[in-house]
Amino acid sequence: MKKEDKYLQAQKKVAKQKNFYNHLQVFVIMMIVIIVFSDTIFNFFEEHISNQNTLKWIRTNIWINSLLWAFGLLIHGIYAFKNKISIIENWEKRKIEDIMNEN
Repeated sequence: MKKEDKYLQAQKKVAKQKNFYNHLQVFVIMMIVIIVFSDTIFNFFEEHISNQNTLKWIRTNIWINSLLWAFGLLIHGIYAFKNKISIIENWEKRKIEDIMNEN
């Protein structure tokens, strides 16, 4: 592989990881806002909506969307760091060898 190709490949990998960190940053900020201001947000809806089922739906929807976003962030992280997963594979190989050497 040419040096230029390696550089471009590394540049793409860094861009993917940078995008993941930006995504993670936005996620953390939004989760802090939701957690800190959740009572204020829910009180606002309670003042303007009288239907209890709608209020339950809003409350549930906020937390379910947060969980789905966290799952999407996990997938994004796996995609951005897919070559880093080899660390886990290497650990498994070492552990298997250790156990085999014990016997």
